[in-house]
Amino acid sequence: MTEYEYSFRVKSLKPYIDYCIKNNYTLKSNNKQEGMVYRKRNKTLARVMINTMPDGNVTKKIDFKDEDFSTAVLKERRESLPLNFTDEDAIKSILEFLGYKKYKSFIRTRTVYTKSNTVFELDFYEQSKNQVIAIEGLKTEVDAVYKEIKNIENENKDSF
Repeated sequence: MTEYEYSFRVKSLKPYIDYCIKNNYTLKSNNKQEGMVYRKRNKTLARVMINTMPDGNVTKKIDFKDEDFSTAVLKERRESLPLNFTDEDAIKSILEFLGYKKYKSFIRTRTVYTKSNTVFELDFYEQSKNQVIAIEGLKTEVDAVYKEIKNIENENKDSF
């Protein structure tokens, strides 16, 4: 499936949280994620995510997407659905067999708000202290939301 996403770094997540609350988005989750990203020469990424929920419940997922390290705000790329797993060693073995090499790891707190077909992801990365916003969903809806928050972005955008 093709992912349609606006993504950019910001100085503060607060104006976007306020936007979500003011515009009746539903808080879907707020959890800690430990991620490992693997790269392959064909320009694809594998992402292994270990999610720890506030109640202590842990889920493990893997998904794949086209590589895109551009600084472009709008990204359109293929992305697989996530697959739940329990055996980390098996996943590492499969990735190695398929030719993926570990690229980087990170720890972040991800807060997700949803409304209709739009997903608002607000990420705080622990090591770098970077704060990143991503808005994903159907093109027409995501374009409309991005247009609405453009002023927030211009006032709050962090330089790369």
